[in-house]
Amino acid sequence: MKSTLLILLIYLPISMFSQEIKSLEFKELQKESLNSGDSLMVYNFWATWCKPCIGELPYFEKANTKFSDQHVKVILVNLDFNSKVNDVTIPFIKQKNIMSKVYHLTDTDPNEWINIIDPSWSGAIPATVMYQNGEKMYFKEGQVTEQELFQEIEIILEQFAKNHESKD
Repeated sequence: MKSTLLILLIYLPISMFSQEIKSLEFKELQKESLNSGDSLMVYNFWATWCKPCIGELPYFEKANTKFSDQHVKVILVNLDFNSKVNDVTIPFIKQKNIMSKVYHLTDTDPNEWINIIDPSWSGAIPATVMYQNGEKMYFKEGQVTEQELFQEIEIILEQFAKNHESKD
C-alpha cells in the first residue's frame, strides 16, 4: 500500500502537468493564427524523428515561460504520421514534460498548406512562423538558436508596442 502511494506521488505530478496533444486540420490552425488578436503566436513545426527539431524544442519551452506574461503563445505543431501519435508523439511529450501547447496536424498532404505558411518554404523541418494580428511577422526554415528565437520575439514585441504608442 505504501509503495503504491509513493509511486502515485512520484508520477502523478508529471502526468498532471504534462501537456496533451490536440489533433486538428490546417484550416483550424490557420483560423487561429488569423484571429490571434494582440497575441504573438509562435508556431514551431517539428516531428519526433527530426533531430534538429528536438534540439530546438527546449528554446521554445523557455520562450513559452519567459514571454508568457507578454501575450506570447508558443504552439508546437507536430508533423508525425497520424499512425504514430498515440505510440510515439504523446509518450515523447510526456517524457520531455513539454508544457507548451502541442497540436498535431492531421492533414495527410502537406503540399496543400506549406505555401500558405510561406511560399519560400520547401517543407523541410524544423520551421518557425510568427503571427500577430493575423499578419505573418517572421518565418524561418531550419533550426533556430535560443538567442535568435528570443531576439525575434523581442523585436516583434517592441514593434507592436511602438505601433500601439503611436496610435494612442
